[in-house]
Amino acid sequence: MVAYFKLHYPLISVSIFLSFIIVAHIFSSPEYSFVKNTINDLGAQGYSKKLIMQTGFLLFGITLSSGILLNGMSLKNALILIYGLCVALTGIFCTKPFLYLETTHYSKLHSNLHSAFAQIAGIAFSIGILLQWYLEKIPDVKWKHLLFFTLIISCSLAFGLIKNYQGVVQRLLYLISFWWLARYYAVN
Repeated sequence: MVAYFKLHYPLISVSIFLSFIIVAHIFSSPEYSFVKNTINDLGAQGYSKKLIMQTGFLLFGITLSSGILLNGMSLKNALILIYGLCVALTGIFCTKPFLYLETTHYSKLHSNLHSAFAQIAGIAFSIGILLQWYLEKIPDVKWKHLLFFTLIISCSLAFGLIKNYQGVVQRLLYLISFWWLARYYAVN
């Protein structure tokens, strides 16, 4: 069982996270917009069903980080470990409310920490892909790392520029990231 986990933890962590995202969407409130609201909003402060997505962030980060640590730390996986830990922390510190923002009291500290950990996760993940590209010996896989890096950076830029469609852009970003993590991330 441990040997299977050590080999397949990227796919296992992605499967866990996707399951929680789907469940959180199923139970989301009518005010939640798939187009405008982010996945992070499903775990926002003041949201009555935030525990579903918080658990998803935590389990994803813990599963991914545990797999890395069980396989042994190296320069090649250090940035993906940071990514996993930061995603887990975004499940502890919730983003600001997306419902009734003007009248809801919330912790700005938690919101700022959530944003900081999310940004660190994104930077670590992106540089982690570049590191995998640099260390990769197989030319066919090497260019795929570069392609995924380019797609992720493009989605990240679009996320900041296309405010009315951040939900869609973030889902595309997650899809690309999960695809790379489950398919091309070198476990050892």
